[in-house]
Amino acid sequence: MQARTEMWKMSDEQHDLFQRFVAAYNSIDHFLRKHLGKEDKVPFPSFASLVRDYERTHRLVTDCADCDYLRMTAKLRNVILHEITKPYQHVAVPTLPVVERLERICQRLTNPPLVVPQFKRRVETATPDDSLAAVLRKIREKDYSQFPVYDGEKFRGLLTENGITRWLAHHLSKEMSLVELDEVPVSQVLPEEEKRQNWLFVACDKTVGEAKALFAAKELLEAVLITQSGNRTEKPLGIITRWDVLREG
Repeated sequence: MQARTEMWKMSDEQHDLFQRFVAAYNSIDHFLRKHLGKEDKVPFPSFASLVRDYERTHRLVTDCADCDYLRMTAKLRNVILHEITKPYQHVAVPTLPVVERLERICQRLTNPPLVVPQFKRRVETATPDDSLAAVLRKIREKDYSQFPVYDGEKFRGLLTENGITRWLAHHLSKEMSLVELDEVPVSQVLPEEEKRQNWLFVACDKTVGEAKALFAAKELLEAVLITQSGNRTEKPLGIITRWDVLREG
């Protein structure tokens, strides 16, 4: 924030920053009121209270740093607007970094990224008849760790490195060589995964924040599969793994 002890008239650049700041702030304010069902509440709740309520009710999808920043900008906005005592003169003007960060937060709130296209990609699948050796080769060659298993168009479950490791620990003996894994079908390994539901399906219009929140809410979740409407009978359009969430923060 640029400030001086005496009033001064804003330059065109400063006036542009001022207008962008107010527009982003007001857009966030309107979004929070509408989203929280407080558009017609009298007296109007403060901006800070709206941020607090949104953070509380959207704990899993809200960036705490964003909320802290919004509370700071609320104080800045009060200084900018309420300390004016002469027309066209201000005691402070927001700087470009302040405005740009507020605009990014506004964009994330009012137009959040969706799982499609962000996580749209070819999904490597397996069938119940595929051999375990073939799956292990895919893991080695493509560095994948989750394989949705489909019997035709029917989803059977999610085969993971963890499930394969447990199966090997239970079944691999000194007499069984890795070569014999060519004779072990995925259908024999998949029951190891059925002891826990490690997958979920979501529709392609789900927000990235909502999808990521699923991993925070479900400790055993290893992959979120994306289909057109979130139906498990539909063709997968993409996949989100726990690693994807950790990598993106």
